[in-house]
Amino acid sequence: MQMNLIQTLQQKRNEKFQNSLFVPQPQQIQQSKNDIQVLSNENYIQMYIKCTITPDQVANKEPREAKDIEDDDIDVILDDVIENEELGMKKEFNVFVERGLVPQIKLLQQNYIEKQDLIKMPVCGSSGIRLPEEADFMLYFEFFKIKDKPTDYTVLAQNQDTKLLFGLLICGCIFQDDLAQELAFKFLTKKLTVESLIKLLLITVQYESSKYSMYIYKLVKQLMYYKNGILKEANDPLLKDVISQMRSSQVIIEPPNIIIIVTKQFNLRINTTFLYPLYKRMERERGEFLKPLQEYSQFHVTRNGEIHDDVDMEEFPHIYYIKKEQNQQLYLVGIQFEAHGEMLIFSSLCDKYSKYNEHYVGSIERNIWGTSFNIYDDGYPEEMERLFPEWIGLKRRKIMKIEYETNIMASQPRHFDIAYLNIETKKFEELVTLKPKYNPQRDCYQLNFNGRAKIPSARNFQMIKQGDEQTVFLLHGKMDKNLFNLDFRPPLSILQAFSVSLVSISSKALVS
Repeated sequence: MQMNLIQTLQQKRNEKFQNSLFVPQPQQIQQSKNDIQVLSNENYIQMYIKCTITPDQVANKEPREAKDIEDDDIDVILDDVIENEELGMKKEFNVFVERGLVPQIKLLQQNYIEKQDLIKMPVCGSSGIRLPEEADFMLYFEFFKIKDKPTDYTVLAQNQDTKLLFGLLICGCIFQDDLAQELAFKFLTKKLTVESLIKLLLITVQYESSKYSMYIYKLVKQLMYYKNGILKEANDPLLKDVISQMRSSQVIIEPPNIIIIVTKQFNLRINTTFLYPLYKRMERERGEFLKPLQEYSQFHVTRNGEIHDDVDMEEFPHIYYIKKEQNQQLYLVGIQFEAHGEMLIFSSLCDKYSKYNEHYVGSIERNIWGTSFNIYDDGYPEEMERLFPEWIGLKRRKIMKIEYETNIMASQPRHFDIAYLNIETKKFEELVTLKPKYNPQRDCYQLNFNGRAKIPSARNFQMIKQGDEQTVFLLHGKMDKNLFNLDFRPPLSILQAFSVSLVSISSKALVS
């Protein structure tokens, strides 16, 4: 019974070959290594395409056993991902291009060899991911001729099947044509499913789409967060489409680096190692908030900057903004939903501030008394490490700890110390608050802020290394009811400095 099912599926695979996204072994041109027969004429130029294929298997599929197939399993077009070990290391074919197009398409110009009247086009592929075909290039050239006519090229795309739309996307990536990518993407993302999202990930990453690869990568990361229960609500409309059609059992993680997408007949296996370049790029993006600034910098921190003055400040949420004093550029946004709850930090303004959304960069967790605070980056909780494949997200790091002395009677100025992670040395360093001096004439404690604090407040403080009172590493001074100056120097990062400000401004049960 099981053997008959596999044979039936194999027969269907062969029948639906032309509709596949990832194709089996193509016919290769038989010719000597150095001798290319040039067939150009007065109307057309021959484009010789040579696809070289990396040996590492990025994607394949495995037939499911009959006993594992359920009635409600998601069906897909066969041959979406194949095992193509027999493909070899290259694929070669010819396409003929109208001569009039060559001067208009930059990549064709760059690869045109006048002496041979030939275009040599190299393409890099990976084992398991669909390679471009002649029909893909012909569709792209047809699109290019009408790319100034939106109605015409929209009709052209509407009349293509999914395979050719992916081909148009591939060619849009190869020729770095954003409009072609945008057109294909528009039709490929209608009613987006998990399976089609993974296809888009493979194609946009392999063919280096500057327009969509990082976006799709982040959607897959968000999907992993949602599946594992730490992202509670999706904001992106495409991600909402995927989630609405996804079953929790449809996505399986096989540590350390395999994603399995369960379809009706097959398990599609994706090796996430090929995502490493995007992972590093995302690390660099979020690193902008973690790495030290290069010089002593001055910022403004505003609390509830867009809430009217007549709003009771005891009402929540409280929203905080940190902006560069010099040009008022917004760097980070913090939000606290309840008086003694955690604070979340985001890289930009959001319609909805949900933890682990695409703009989330870190959190501040606290004990119930408001005396101990732990600051983390945007990674997932440590205990969930085996639920995430390598190179999609990273377990969180503690980047700072803040400890306040209990001071419920407010008989002394606030005193606290911080241990922060120096991102460059990977070691924790400590800062303490500079103790103000008591002025008996005024019956208060004083500290020189050099004009950076205008209003007396328990939230005015300076931080130094123990034993060195001459070098201030962080200064926090109140200028108005909800406006504070925040000055700091390396090796503190803006995320760490902003966190110190948020903690100092927020209410604390045993600290006055």
